[in-house]
Amino acid sequence: MPLSYRTLNFALVAFIGLLSAQSNFVSATDVSAGASLSQTLTQFESFIQTRCIPCVREFYSIATVPFPSVKTPTFAGLAPASPAPNTRAGEMRLELLRAYPVGQQSRQHLAMRVVLSVSAGSASALYPLGAGLLDEDEVPVLVAALSQMGKSVSAAGDDSSIPLIDTEFHADSVRMGTVRTANDSLAYVQVAPADPQFALKQVWELPAMYLPSKDIPTLEHAVQQVNAKIRALRGQ
Repeated sequence: MPLSYRTLNFALVAFIGLLSAQSNFVSATDVSAGASLSQTLTQFESFIQTRCIPCVREFYSIATVPFPSVKTPTFAGLAPASPAPNTRAGEMRLELLRAYPVGQQSRQHLAMRVVLSVSAGSASALYPLGAGLLDEDEVPVLVAALSQMGKSVSAAGDDSSIPLIDTEFHADSVRMGTVRTANDSLAYVQVAPADPQFALKQVWELPAMYLPSKDIPTLEHAVQQVNAKIRALRGQ
């Protein structure tokens, strides 16, 4: 009887320990899943989901940048050949989104929305390629980055021994940059709202809209317009 009692007691302690371990594992798993989910949301999106109830949302159309049809860059030896020799003409539309709880405008949150569209065949029809968000504190950083890229492209020399130079800015679900291969030098814009690791991918691994690298100042000016509207709404 004493031996059986000790055996039963040990089994009970082991069972309780197993339950505790499983509970800790589930808790840890839940935390990881929550952390992973939060990484895919911008501050603006998180605010709307959790702290803007009831919520007022405002929409401002700021700037539209047309994209010409250009030859798709070739990444010889680095990536499979693109099936399309030319990218379609299209446009990038920059919008400003503002949200705040009803009656509490001082708690406003703002974000820049980048909408990419390509021509669907006729002059007026556009097909949406995707949209991304950039929190307001990243907008002036993007302006500065585009300014630096423009100067870098102007000063860059030709070096055919380097197969690829990719200079890029990424934050939230927006990426803009320049890509230079042995034969091409282009600027590009990409959005990937569902992929938190998109910044680690190569430029050819995601849909992109390209334009001549000399037009980087046009991108910079458009983003500056969004930043000016943000400052106006903030009363700065």
